[in-house]
Amino acid sequence: MRMLRISRFFLLPVLLLGLGAACSSHHSDPNSVSSPPAITVQPVNTATVTGRSVSLSVTATGASTPQFPLSYQWAKDGLDILGARAATFTLYSPNPQDSGSYTVTVTNAVSSITGSPAILTVAAAVTFQSAVGVVSDALGNLYVSDANNHAVWKVDPANQKTLLAGSPGLPGSADGQGSNAQFRNPGSLALDPAGNLVVADTGNDTIRRIAPDGSVTTLAGSPGVPGSADGIGTQARFNAPNGIAVDGSGTVYIADTQNHTIRRMATDGTVTTYAGAAGQPGLVNGANASALFNQPNGLALAPDGTLVVADYGNSCIRALSPAGQVSTLAGSGTSGFADGAGAGAIFYWPVGVAVDASGTIWVADTHNHAIRKILPDHTVSTPAGTGGSLGNVDGTGTTARFYLPCGIATTPSGNLIVADTYNHILRVVTPAGVVTTLTVP
Repeated sequence: MRMLRISRFFLLPVLLLGLGAACSSHHSDPNSVSSPPAITVQPVNTATVTGRSVSLSVTATGASTPQFPLSYQWAKDGLDILGARAATFTLYSPNPQDSGSYTVTVTNAVSSITGSPAILTVAAAVTFQSAVGVVSDALGNLYVSDANNHAVWKVDPANQKTLLAGSPGLPGSADGQGSNAQFRNPGSLALDPAGNLVVADTGNDTIRRIAPDGSVTTLAGSPGVPGSADGIGTQARFNAPNGIAVDGSGTVYIADTQNHTIRRMATDGTVTTYAGAAGQPGLVNGANASALFNQPNGLALAPDGTLVVADYGNSCIRALSPAGQVSTLAGSGTSGFADGAGAGAIFYWPVGVAVDASGTIWVADTHNHAIRKILPDHTVSTPAGTGGSLGNVDGTGTTARFYLPCGIATTPSGNLIVADTYNHILRVVTPAGVVTTLTVP
């Protein structure tokens, strides 16, 4: 009987293959079918504010097959969160009630493991439906026009928000006190020398006044009757007025936006057209009626009496001297984003302006989602935000993000308050460009 002989050349690869398999069995493969889940990067403690999205994440290894993939389940304060079954859990519009201890359990076919708790803190921001106008008094109180909510609010130095006047959610036109009054899409605000709040009631085509006790009266215009007419009180006509400024004598300046003019109301209620030509948009410098604007919006008075105008439709910042001479401070009529001097700077449909004690002009460059700064030599820079990059981020300089900011005001402390309209919050901006959100202590 012949015996089968095995070549040593055949046997050697088999032995080597077996040896390799034996050696590999001494190393742990985290993705083998028998590997339990392991968390390699734990979720971390995180803080945010009302409405600002926030995410918690975990990184894990372990056996994962099509039949039994690595799975996740997030829990808040020990209770599972419905649908939170990914490695990253995001709250897109958090509120203070979302604060708590969050954990994630990772599971595969072998076993489960629960990670270390991560504490989420959601600070309560002072929120509005659509804040568009803001002004600060000498005591640090803030007044905010909430356009689409048809109301005007007061925020005291302790950041407590109370209704000053208007019926939230109910548009109309009614004089009265507090919630008995009605507005329709109120725009910019200004304080007069007596401490009254003057309101451009944009949707009603009127100019209103709110006394410190919340009593509302109509100063000029006829509710719901747009037009362009000079006259006293109800004889005057406006067309969607938005910007408001008041000088030390009590004279009111009005950006009559859709008439493309700047109006002036004397203390006796007489309204005249100060600059621009009704129904004629354009970008022309000159004296009074020879000048042209295109949907002028925010107004602010400089220490020397110059009226600064956010010329929205022209994407530039204009100046109206006490003598009635109109000039262009910065921008050239082109929409975009660029820092520079005078006409070399570019804005994108700016709405709000403010002037500090030094004569520096601050601009809510609305569609650039940025805060711009104009020095007395007309040099333009961007202390906060980045042109064209929207968001909701606190930070310094270009790291901060806004979303269509409309209103801007200086405060007694030297900071700025910005009505960050589409983020529904107020932001505090220091002259150095440090941005924080106004929150309830």
